[in-house]
Amino acid sequence: MAVSSYRGFHLQSAPNSTDIWQAKIKQHVLTGSLAAVKKSIDWWCDTAKLIDPKEFESLSHKREDASSGAQEIFNGYTLKNDTGQPNEWYCFFNGRLIKGSKLAIQKHIEAYLVAKQKAEARQNQMKK
Repeated sequence: MAVSSYRGFHLQSAPNSTDIWQAKIKQHVLTGSLAAVKKSIDWWCDTAKLIDPKEFESLSHKREDASSGAQEIFNGYTLKNDTGQPNEWYCFFNGRLIKGSKLAIQKHIEAYLVAKQKAEARQNQMKK
């Protein structure tokens, strides 16, 4: 049985398991993963309200499911989406962060590349 301390509260692992932890706040025993129990303690310290660690564990599972994360290379630029939501794509483009739908970011990059090609073509014509 492992023993630890977090923000002044005594933590101990459940018998026969290193994945399940317990902490006692007032008369309530909080049981769950170490991260979830610590979040419950943080919540108690910050708001003086008890939240069961199972609530935090269910939120983390939902976040893992939703945040499958997508990444795509488009004309040499990396477009990313961490949440899986359709309008939450982003890209570092010419030193700036641009955000929006994947299609809008692609159109922005294409417009920039077309304008860049035209400018280079004009410069080459002026040199001749």
